[in-house]
Order: sequence, then C-alpha cells, then structure tokens
Amino acid sequence: MHYLKDRGFILKRVNFGESDRYITIFTKNHGKIDVVAKGVRKITSRRASSVEPLNLIEFQSVRSHKNYVLTEVRLIDSFEELKKEIQHIKKVFLMCELIDAVLPREQRHPDVFDLIERASHRMVDNKKNILYFQAKLLTLLGFWNPNYAFKNEDHLAQYTEQIIERKLRSRHIFES
Repeated sequence: MHYLKDRGFILKRVNFGESDRYITIFTKNHGKIDVVAKGVRKITSRRASSVEPLNLIEFQSVRSHKNYVLTEVRLIDSFEELKKEIQHIKKVFLMCELIDAVLPREQRHPDVFDLIERASHRMVDNKKNILYFQAKLLTLLGFWNPNYAFKNEDHLAQYTEQIIERKLRSRHIFES
C-alpha cells in the first residue's frame, strides 16, 4: 500500500454513491490529485466541513486499487472572510476552476501553491487580485509572456478559455 501525507487546497468535489465524495486537491508536494472521501456526506461526518472548496487542509490518504482514500484530515485555514460575501465566493469558485483546468495531474508546482496561499489571504481586500491571480497563474505555467499586459478582464477571460478549450463556468454562475 502507498501512503500519502501532504497539505493542499480543495479544488473540486463531486458526490457519488450514497455518502461518498471525490475530492480534487492541489497539494504542496504531489501536485493535483483526486481522493475518495468515504462517508463524508453523512450527517455524522466530522470531516465534512474540512473538505469544502479552497480550504487549506493537512491530510493523509492511502492508495487502494484505483484511488487514494482519505483517511485523516485537519483543517488549517478555511479562509472564512473570503466566503462571507457573494462577490468573494465567486472569486473562490473562479480560482478553484482555473487551477483545476490548467494544472496537470500529479505535477508539483510549489510556486503556484504559494501564489494560491498569498492570493487567498489578499482577495478580500482588493477586487483586482483575482485578475492578478489569473494572469500570474498563466505566467507561472508558461501560457503567457509577462512582458505583455492583458487589455482588460474580458481579454484575460477569453485567453484563458482558449487555453482550457471551454467557457469558464464560474464567471457566469452568479449572474442572472
């Protein structure tokens, strides 16, 4: 059996079965991985609040035949201030969607991990931070030359959508 102990940001969660959930985590030392959180949707689960989008967690998992299975989790930071207002929640979803869309699986990126951590702490104070985060993420991963500036927010979004070959869902989630 292969054990994995690391810290990471929750990017995505997908319900399956009666009480389980697939969770995508961007880890500091192992890159983006998927784990199965068994029983996390039960009312009695103590881990449920720890596996919410953009939470920073410390976790342990064990490799089964197909997947990693989450065995322990400890919440480090939930970025509570960032999740109080709808404008900030939109930023959280956009950050998570961008990271999940552009990062390959199991490829370590400590610079991106640090960027997420810094941006998560600063996002409440400044609305431009999400634009900076998006441009910096593309630059760090080699998708954009930092010597050129994006014309505006729409230019940045269109460029990102070209890279990921689909529309950014989180950009339009709260518009109606």
